[in-house]
Amino acid sequence: MTRIMENPANSQSQHSDSDRVADETASAQAESQPQPERPAFDALLDALRRGAEDARTAAEKAIPKVKSAAADAVYWAAYGVSYAAVFQWTLAKGLTPESLKSGCHDGIKAAEEAGEKWIVKLKRRKENAPAASSDQTGPSTEVGAA
Repeated sequence: MTRIMENPANSQSQHSDSDRVADETASAQAESQPQPERPAFDALLDALRRGAEDARTAAEKAIPKVKSAAADAVYWAAYGVSYAAVFQWTLAKGLTPESLKSGCHDGIKAAEEAGEKWIVKLKRRKENAPAASSDQTGPSTEVGAA
């Protein structure tokens, strides 16, 4: 029988190869092990966050356009209302007979005076109301205190 001489360098390389294989096997097992799944609630929260970020970004892009459109709408509405009012007033003033104009003027003046009198009357009533209510509460509090 012939003996095969063992080469110590060869045995070390075999040993290091087996260590390397063991390390690779351990790392492969670590990578192939299933990671614990995140709860579905976390996925839902992530989706909501992403949706909110997308909505905010879209709103930030849309706000200047909306402001511009609103400013244009306000301008043209004011233009139309003022044009219509002045046009009608000018037309009515030019075509209305003097008797109608003086009648409207006198009616406006009388209505303004009547309205001012009514306001004064309401203010007096309001000023007198606390005095009357304090007179009514005065005797009742004195009776309760006695």
